[in-house]
Amino acid sequence: MHPTSLRPLAASLFASLFLLTGSGPAAEDDENSVLTSVFARTAKDYRRVKDEKGRWVREYYAMTNGGPTDGTIRDNSQEKIKFVAIATVLAQHLARQGYYPATDPEKVDFLLVVNWGRTMPFGDPTYRDSLDNVIGSMNTMSTKGQLAEQARTNAASATPTGNANLTGSVEDMEAQAAESYLENNMIIQDMLNRSRNQSNARTAHLLGYMDEINEADGPQRYAGGGDRFNDLIADIEEARYYIILSAYDFKHTVRASKPSKLRWVTRMSMRAPGNSFAEKAASLIAYSSSRFGQNTDGLEQKLYPQYKVNLEDLRFLGIAGWTTQPEAEKQPEEGATK
Repeated sequence: MHPTSLRPLAASLFASLFLLTGSGPAAEDDENSVLTSVFARTAKDYRRVKDEKGRWVREYYAMTNGGPTDGTIRDNSQEKIKFVAIATVLAQHLARQGYYPATDPEKVDFLLVVNWGRTMPFGDPTYRDSLDNVIGSMNTMSTKGQLAEQARTNAASATPTGNANLTGSVEDMEAQAAESYLENNMIIQDMLNRSRNQSNARTAHLLGYMDEINEADGPQRYAGGGDRFNDLIADIEEARYYIILSAYDFKHTVRASKPSKLRWVTRMSMRAPGNSFAEKAASLIAYSSSRFGQNTDGLEQKLYPQYKVNLEDLRFLGIAGWTTQPEAEKQPEEGATK
């Protein structure tokens, strides 16, 4: 999906007032915590600047809904969520990182494309059946081979010299058939392995797992260090909720007739089974937001307490201008206590 084909939401939308039910992070407990995976990258020539007070110099954006990426879906629970709810939570945390919705169409730095959805779990029954066929045919070939060898031994001891059966025994023919059957199943399995690897590669790239998987797929995998590789593969073969925030150069991508120019991207995901997207997406955003416009050291995975915001409970209260200083930038008055 090309960003230029998307219509950015009006900047005023992100100045909308919403009622956020709940509060901030809850006390940490394993049952309600969110295991978040985050991968972030910036363009080599993208640099953020701080002012004399140590705050990020403001950069301005327009945001658009990119929907689910190709090969992924938005499941029933996500269909209940309005994009404006996700955009509102994102806008709050973007402001804390110095990114603000543009109010002047001539002063827009980024087009932020938000892709969100759920990956498809790997559960191809054809792959499982083929693997079972390979294992079964290997066992059959082994059994038939042993029977053929035994038949040859018996025939050699019972047949006078020079009168050997040139056509082979029934057991020999069955062993040859079993070997041919195994070879056919191995060819099919090799094709399915390639299909599985291609599917995994697409998901790994989408979620930011690719570098980590390649690093784990080294000699250490066969020397007692294979758990990391297997854990990463299990992650991407399981259904995962994701939010991907991509920042494109606005002038280059929208105003100029040139290919899109990606400045930074943050890829956030969590496992779908056992998690409610409505209840935990805000946590996913909150604990990934410090990586907006930054580089992570590879894939970061950490267990965070649930951030108590339910996206289904966000209620629209109307449009408001950015007339007050954002909460993140308010400074306590002299002598005041925090």
